[in-house]
Amino acid sequence: MDHPLRRAKRKLDDETAFAVLRRCTWGFLSLVGPDGDPYGVPINHVLLEEGGRKRLLFHCAREGRKIDCLKHRPRAFFVAVENPETLPDKFSTAYASAMVSGPVEIVDDPDEKRALLTAFVRGLAPAFQERGRKHIEHRLRDCLVLTLEIEHVCGKGRKEEEPYALAHLGFAVS
Repeated sequence: MDHPLRRAKRKLDDETAFAVLRRCTWGFLSLVGPDGDPYGVPINHVLLEEGGRKRLLFHCAREGRKIDCLKHRPRAFFVAVENPETLPDKFSTAYASAMVSGPVEIVDDPDEKRALLTAFVRGLAPAFQERGRKHIEHRLRDCLVLTLEIEHVCGKGRKEEEPYALAHLGFAVS
């Protein structure tokens, strides 16, 4: 479900939000546990874009709190924040963020895991493809891959109100 932003001037367009996800290498995955308690964890991610379909990839152990939460409710919310900078004189922060949500699939099929983990290595360690391939084979049975199918995206940052705030992040600001 989409919720309107209280400060609509800070909304970033979807392509800018996806650009934040492409540039960031980690963020916070939020889940709901079997007991109803929220659970958030910092985690690496890669944005996988195939034929108009956009998914976030994560890897994790075969068991643990994330898996317990996802077995209870296979949906998640993920937030990545790019280069936050405190602006003491403004009592604020300069930032660009992307927030996405959608269903999460737990992938355990060896061939599918191998392909997704290869995409993960390509995204986070492109200079280490051969070492990554060996590492994938060594750890393939020990891990799972999570894919978050992006249903909703929302970008937010300091844009029109404080043009200099996003300019230092490399965004063109008019």
